[in-house]
Amino acid sequence: MNTRMHRLRHMAIASFLFTLVLGSCFRVGEIKLPANPILSGGLGWAVVKDAYIRLKESPSDSARDLDHLRRGGVFRLDERELGSSAQAAKASLPPEVWYELESDGVKGWVRNEALDIYASESQADKAAANYK
Repeated sequence: MNTRMHRLRHMAIASFLFTLVLGSCFRVGEIKLPANPILSGGLGWAVVKDAYIRLKESPSDSARDLDHLRRGGVFRLDERELGSSAQAAKASLPPEVWYELESDGVKGWVRNEALDIYASESQADKAAANYK
């Protein structure tokens, strides 16, 4: 009888641990991106790939326009966040990634889709030559 109780106790512990591990695999709620990745040494550099994009006050299509950027412009990326866009809202898609950058002393936000991202400024400069 002692051996049977011992087995039942081990089975109960194993079941509890399995449930705990399985339950930790599911995440419910909002996805959050770190503002600045620690291991990459920064967010990198971006080249504007669209002919003309708007620099927004916050990471949202409905935010106020601060400036505009032209194709081939190279910018250092300061931050990234999940933001909203009219296209994503219409299609019931998750939030889009937006990047903060500075243009002529004005900091603003641009959607990921309008940019090509590079690890270094020299890579971005070489790529920008193809856009001009």
